[in-house]
Order: sequence, then C-alpha cells, then structure tokens
Amino acid sequence: MLCLAVNGGEMSPEETWPESGDFLFATAGKQCAAIESLLVRNGLRVARVENGEEALSVLKGKPWKVLVADAMLPDMDGIELTRAALEKHPGLLVILGVTDPPEDFGKNAAMAGAAGVVYKPYEPDKLFPLLWFLMQ
Repeated sequence: MLCLAVNGGEMSPEETWPESGDFLFATAGKQCAAIESLLVRNGLRVARVENGEEALSVLKGKPWKVLVADAMLPDMDGIELTRAALEKHPGLLVILGVTDPPEDFGKNAAMAGAAGVVYKPYEPDKLFPLLWFLMQ
C-alpha cells in the first residue's frame, strides 16, 4: 500500500492507495504540473503528452493504469480518445477534465467508457479522491 501526501498532509490509513502503476496526462500546456510533481514525489511514474495522438502512441509502449485527459485536445476530443484508448487497453482508467461541458457530456463520457469526469483546473483535492475511489 502507498500512502499519498496531499497538500502537505497525508491521506489517512483508511485512504491509502494500492501500489499503483503509471499515470499518463494528455493535456495542453502545464496544467497538471503540480499534480504530476505530487505523484512523482510519492513514487509513482508519470508522463505528460500534449495531444490525443501522442497519448495513443505512448499507450502502445507499455501498460498504463490511468489516463487523465482534457475533454478537448488540439487533435481530438476526450470522448474519441477514450474510445480509442479503451479499445486497445480495456482495463485503463480514463478521467476526462472539463471546463464548461455540454449538458450531455457526462453521459457521453460514461458511454465511451470514461471512469470519471473532473472540472479543470486539475487540483489535487478534487482529482485524488476520484483516483483513490476508482483504484479500490
């Protein structure tokens, strides 16, 4: 089990994560820099790409546990990326980040296989509880 330090503290023993694998972030810019740094400090392997095609290319290389992707990437939307990623990697957890989603986005994301949707900007206190819940 891995105890994750968040916001200077730690999750309680009841909230420890199973020793997990890799986190791939598909997001334009450095929106996830703080989260990436926090994951790395806790011994997790993290990578970031700028678009959907790069994400799909990286996913070919080795197994990943979690893909956190913007709902709108420069070359494809998050739903399209979710479908393509899960077609090749059915066990992958996909979380999509949204700013101002259309009313039916959550339903469409779930139908595509996304494990969850979070509002951007990505913040540890919003993203980590969802990740912890999904990885149980």
